[in-house]
Amino acid sequence: MKIQDLLQKNAILPDIAQTNKNEVLQLMATFMATLYGLPEGEDIALKIIERETDMSTGIGYGIAIPHARIPGIDRLYLVVGRSFEGIEFKAIDELPVHLLFMMLSPKNTSAEHTQILSTLSRIMSYEEVRTKLLEVKNAEGMLEVIIKSENKYAD
Repeated sequence: MKIQDLLQKNAILPDIAQTNKNEVLQLMATFMATLYGLPEGEDIALKIIERETDMSTGIGYGIAIPHARIPGIDRLYLVVGRSFEGIEFKAIDELPVHLLFMMLSPKNTSAEHTQILSTLSRIMSYEEVRTKLLEVKNAEGMLEVIIKSENKYAD
């Protein structure tokens, strides 16, 4: 499974104004639930925030990959957000987060869940990718960078 199979242009929030971590997670979870017609957007947000409380998904370099396994959903879902100002996320390098990749997966899709997390981590480890994602103007540009980066670094 590839990121580009999950992600579409309208699933990208290119300019998140909120700077509070829980508000951003709530915004993205609600956005995801609305976009994909998922029930219980509030419950999704609570699960993501609960997971974040256990351990931050801020992986460093301004990247966070909040994720949760949700009973009753049929496949993986992904939305992307970008914050120019940055969000205090308790990331492992203690730097603010500018790029967020929120993923939901069914309870029983361990391999695909892990594969997408691994691919995101690999792609985002390249400074040129992070820089381009912060420089492009809109969601379409962000999607293009993600697809090209996945094709270049994750095959």
